[in-house]
This record gives sequence, structure tokens and C-alpha cells, in this order.
Amino acid sequence: MDRTIHRRRFLTVIGVAGVATLAGCAGDDDAPEPEEDEPEEPDEPEEDEPEEPDEPEEETEELPDPTATENALIEPATLHEWQEAGLVNREDVDGEHRVVVLRIDDWYEDGPKEAALQSFNEGHVPGAIPIDAGDIHAMRLEGIAEAAPLVATGGQMDEVMEKAGVCPETTIVVSGSSPLRTARVYWTLRYWGFPRERVKLLNGGYHAYGEAYGLEEGEFDPDVAADAEFSVEANDGLNNDIRLGVAQMIQRVDNVNEGESDDVILENRSHPQPEVKIANAIWDDPTATHGHDHYRGMYDDTAEWYDADEVEAHYEGLGVGPDDTVLTYCGSGYRATKSFFALDGILGWDDVMVYDGSYGRQWVQYAGEEVPDEWRVDMHDRTDGDEEWADIEIAVEEIPDLESAEANQVEAADIEYMGGDGDDDDDAADNGDWGC
Repeated sequence: MDRTIHRRRFLTVIGVAGVATLAGCAGDDDAPEPEEDEPEEPDEPEEDEPEEPDEPEEETEELPDPTATENALIEPATLHEWQEAGLVNREDVDGEHRVVVLRIDDWYEDGPKEAALQSFNEGHVPGAIPIDAGDIHAMRLEGIAEAAPLVATGGQMDEVMEKAGVCPETTIVVSGSSPLRTARVYWTLRYWGFPRERVKLLNGGYHAYGEAYGLEEGEFDPDVAADAEFSVEANDGLNNDIRLGVAQMIQRVDNVNEGESDDVILENRSHPQPEVKIANAIWDDPTATHGHDHYRGMYDDTAEWYDADEVEAHYEGLGVGPDDTVLTYCGSGYRATKSFFALDGILGWDDVMVYDGSYGRQWVQYAGEEVPDEWRVDMHDRTDGDEEWADIEIAVEEIPDLESAEANQVEAADIEYMGGDGDDDDDAADNGDWGC
């Protein structure tokens, strides 16, 4: 209980006599006369200040995140959503929600280039950037001789990326009429350091997009692309774990033959069950993961990739699983990238490699009598079947050991182009020095 009594209330209760008595008891003869209570002035009511109306919060448009797709394979509806949201060739080049579309065709100088240009003019995905498939590969020295088509150089990649207006945070959609070409571009971008989530492949190509939403007609306008001086150096590093040179492939085949490795080797040439192939290879039908009823259907306009469940079932049938190390090859290094895309892009497996030179452009050339013993692919059962003799023009003064860095000149040159092995360049994409 509160025993404190307010003074005014106390005086009112005991009266004047009580005060005198108290004063006498206290021995204070000069006690002051009690003051008359002055009425308290009522407090003036405080005026309520008018409340300022809340400013309406700015509505921020939520843009779709192009990196958040289920896998690297996207349907026309997804790309159309990005189109409608303004992500394609978006002016905000620094933003993560930005997309460019590459249209891949064969543009050769001897005639088909004009046909490819005419095809682009007659209809393409709105905002697409036309790219010659020849700009994504090169003749390069590797091992003891030159070969083509090998992976594009860093300079080639920079020219393509600048033409397309790519920046460090841009998501790239690869379109075209051929799974053969688009898969090769997907693998090339992955090799040059683009992460899986920023490289997409348009299912069914521009034909499927056109059937659903229509295509844009007219010649290519370079102004649709951002003015950006991008280089693949902006990526975190070379993803050279997904590519094998000829020396590396020879070593891996030896390891499998000797029981020191359980690498799975997939043969992707278009001939069903080739009679001559790299030792211990399993034939993987190059159209088994996309729709077509014939193994030569890699150029078919209507070829669409199967979904992840069907793709996974196919490889389970071959006895291949996500924990395996998978090596893919074909005749030129193109069809092999279709298996790579199915495993890396659709299923998200992390240990898949492409033998870039592959059988027809490199392996078979290393069977001639003039090839040094350690480089011959017909020795130590490295090739199943009767190998045809073939000679190559040796382009190095000294024959490098298979395990030396000099045996893989392509990888050495590309690592140097990227400014090192990438381990110390993790923030290269954030240095803001790419015109973006």
C-alpha cells in the first residue's frame, strides 16, 4: 500500500489547529501561517499536431531470376516471360536480372553464310544476337600437332561476348536450329568460366519459340546489344576440368586398361556401334536424349531435349550414375557435347569431361608409324578394332612427355589468357573494369 500523503491533502484533513499543535511539538515558535490553497490552474489541453499522411511505399517490381531455373534447359515459355519482363538486352548491364540470347548458325564464306543470314532475317527470337558457329572453335596446336575444331581461344570468346553485350552478371541463352551446335556452345561457355546457372539452352531452338510466340523478322541491329567491353577474364577462372586434351585422354585410357581407373568412356559418333573405337568405350546414341527417330537427327529443326527423368533413365540403362567420372568423345568434339549437356546441364552432374579433339580429328591421326611410341593410340590396346594407319605433321621441335604441361598447349595458353589458374582471381568479376 502507498503510504505517501500529498501535503495539500494532509492540511485539508487536520486543519489549522492541527498544524499549530504540530508546530508546538516541533518547538518552532515562528511557524509560518498556513497558506491558503490557491486553486490550481487547469492545464491547457495540448493541441494534437496533425499527423502527416504516410508516404506511399514505392512498389518495386519483382523481376524473374534467370539463374533460378530447375536446370540449364529452358522452355520457350520461360524465355518469353523474361522477354515480357524486359530482361533480354536490359540496359541495366550491372544487374543480375539480365539476359542475352545467342542465335547459333553455320556462317561459312563459301555460300551457307548467306543462307544463314537469310534464315536469321526471316525469323529469330526477339533481341537475339547472330553468332557464327565457326567463331566458337579454332585450329590450335595441342600435343604434337595442330587439330581442328578445338575449343575457341580467349580472344575469340571476347569478340563474341562483346558483340552480344555480355557482362559479368548476364545470363546467356543459347538458341539455334541444331542441338549439335547449341550443346557445343554451352560446353564452350562453361569451359571459359561461365557458371552453370548463367548458361541456358532453349529447348527446341528458335523454331519452338516461333511456334508458340512468333519470331521477329529483319536484319540484325547491333544497337540492341549493350555497349560493353567484356572479357572472359572477368569470370572466376578457366573451368578446364571439363576438357581433355589428347595427352590427357591417352593417359586416362591407359589407366582404365590397367585397372587403375573406373572412368566411364562414352562414344558419341553418329555411326551405330562403331567397329573401331577408343578402348572400353560405351556407345551412347547421340540422339538418345532428345527427340528424333534416327541417329543422324542432330540438325533436325524440331529436335527437343527430353526431361531430366527420361535423360537419367537413359544413362541408368547404360550403367552410368552421378558418382561416375564420365569422358565423352565423338568424331569432331561436337556430338560429344550433347552428352555433356545432358549430364552437366540437365542432370547437374559434376564430373563430366569432353575429349575435345575426339576420334576423327585427333585420335585416329595418332596411329601412324611416324608417331612416337608414347603418343601412338594403337599401342597398349588403346583402341578397340582394326585401327587404320594415319600420319600427322608433327609441329613441335621436342616431343613432350604425356604428363608434362607442354603436352597440353591449349590449356596452358587459356590459363595464361585468364591471368593465372583462377585461384587468386575470385573477385575478378567485381572489379568493375569491363565496361559494364
